[in-house]
Amino acid sequence: MGLVAARLGVTQAALFQRVGSKRALMRSALSPSWREARTIVRALEAAPPPRGVDTQAKEILSELGRFLAEVIPNLVVLRAAGPAMEQRGAPPEGVPPTVRFRAALARWLERAVSAGTIEPLDAEATAEALLGAIEARCFNAYLGGRSFAPGDDEAFVCRMVEAFIHPLLQGER
Repeated sequence: MGLVAARLGVTQAALFQRVGSKRALMRSALSPSWREARTIVRALEAAPPPRGVDTQAKEILSELGRFLAEVIPNLVVLRAAGPAMEQRGAPPEGVPPTVRFRAALARWLERAVSAGTIEPLDAEATAEALLGAIEARCFNAYLGGRSFAPGDDEAFVCRMVEAFIHPLLQGER
């Protein structure tokens, strides 16, 4: 709390008066992320039935990667500061953003299957694999620096889509 107060240029007492507790400060620090997560999930859920699946997948995964690259450092610091996030209280929606991302991405993949643009697949497992790869890349880059996640992030997303989505395309290649 002292470090946060010092970086803000206020006393610890002033910071406590403003936010009330460490828990409230953590919630406040993460709330912009939760709002952005809601926006990303809503956009993914509102996406039209997937056409140009590979292009849409690249856009979706790139956006998720940008979000996670900003959020993962906060989550690592918060986790190091105390108990697991689930013990700190649920996020506003009651479900962590990454769980919501996986579910929304799985539903998007299911819509692509229903639209006949990709072969049938296990949407939940595919969403887990895609998002997990992006999370791991962001986590490795944060902990080890860019040498732990070499190359361009956009190029990484393109390679993932080519590996996971291209083989499933039906008549869109």
